[in-house]
Amino acid sequence: MSLSQLVRERRSIRKFNKLPVSQELIVELLEKATELYEPGEASSWRFIYAGTPESRQRLADYMISKMKENKLVKLVPNKMMDSIAKRLAEVPASLIVVAETDPDRRKNDEIYAGASSIMQIFQLLGWERGLGMLWDTERLIQNELFFSRIGIHEGERLVGILHMGYFDKAPKGRGRTAAEKKWTVSGGDGIVQ
Repeated sequence: MSLSQLVRERRSIRKFNKLPVSQELIVELLEKATELYEPGEASSWRFIYAGTPESRQRLADYMISKMKENKLVKLVPNKMMDSIAKRLAEVPASLIVVAETDPDRRKNDEIYAGASSIMQIFQLLGWERGLGMLWDTERLIQNELFFSRIGIHEGERLVGILHMGYFDKAPKGRGRTAAEKKWTVSGGDGIVQ
């Protein structure tokens, strides 16, 4: 499969089957992803793996407990919240990606962009192997209590959580916006045309 075909065909997967995802496969894909990304300096990110039933349940509990504090989520029936918690705990594996922060804005952005690049490469490598993923940055989990519970330290930030597993059916692709529709030409006189 060509790279452009791989990029075009990869989908976010929200429903996984029960096949386990081996920790060895995740490490292998991470090693390849970090090899393919060439940072200018030493890497400034790390990964937290939740692949055991206990760690997946803990992660689901942490996510749900913080969500339940939200005023709108409080209106959701308990039965539905229990269903969401169960579904989260049944995700075969999750990889939490954490990046260092830096007081220099440019360096901070470079570190975050590097970690995001690793995540994207990892997803593509996983897709080649039949592994589906969902990149989660849910606003409801963006808080200090959740960060401390999952092991994010001062001077670090959450880049995202990759929930992953094998799947039986990929969703249909959505239409893509043509590049020309996002295209702007800046004139030599400083006027954007």
